[in-house]
Amino acid sequence: MSSERLAKVLGYLATDAATRSTAVSSESACDAGVRLADVTGVQLTLMSGPDRGESRYATDEAGARLEELRFTLGEGPCADAFRTGVPVLAAELDTGRNHRHWPLFVPAALEIGVRAVFAFPLRSGAIRMGLLVLHRARPGPMTHEQMSDTQVLGDVILSLLLDELTRVQVENNTLLADMPLRRAEVHQATGMLSVQLGVSVEEALVRLRAHAFAEERPVIDVARDVVARRLRLTPEARPDPA
Repeated sequence: MSSERLAKVLGYLATDAATRSTAVSSESACDAGVRLADVTGVQLTLMSGPDRGESRYATDEAGARLEELRFTLGEGPCADAFRTGVPVLAAELDTGRNHRHWPLFVPAALEIGVRAVFAFPLRSGAIRMGLLVLHRARPGPMTHEQMSDTQVLGDVILSLLLDELTRVQVENNTLLADMPLRRAEVHQATGMLSVQLGVSVEEALVRLRAHAFAEERPVIDVARDVVARRLRLTPEARPDPA
């Protein structure tokens, strides 16, 4: 990143935080990102794998729902951005190409009022550590200036977030491996289903997601039912989200 661009973004974050009488933090930077990139909302997720992550902050309900859709469906621009390690920009979700590429995600996102999604992977060197996801309630591309600012904003937010976590968590180099996740129930449920159904952990997660999608429930809620033995999936009963 250029020093000029970094100085611009840092100055914007500092001014925005001062205006709202708050300290600069990963959360305040997300709030400022709404205005910096002219979007409807911003969402931040810290991840150590495609199915292992935790939403850290969302500026609005739609942003929080987008992260739930990524985790539940395993598809969409957010999932693709983390998988590939490059930004995925869907300036107009409601196109035939996007409906074919993300057949579950697109209608679900449109239903919550999202018309454009811009997903940026957060990286530390070659390591993918999370996602910064911006969305708009109207279609339309980002300008080159907004794109450049957002990429720098992502680097700044990741630095702020890791600094915040380091102050309260774990030793160096074990942050992501040992970080307690609110979605621990999902991983426990996945392991239980793997044993019950005689399938791999990956296949068990697919089935858990499929059931959650078919029942229109959050994956976390279904996982809690599995862990509490209120719900038992059978080999024959496999709702298929595809």
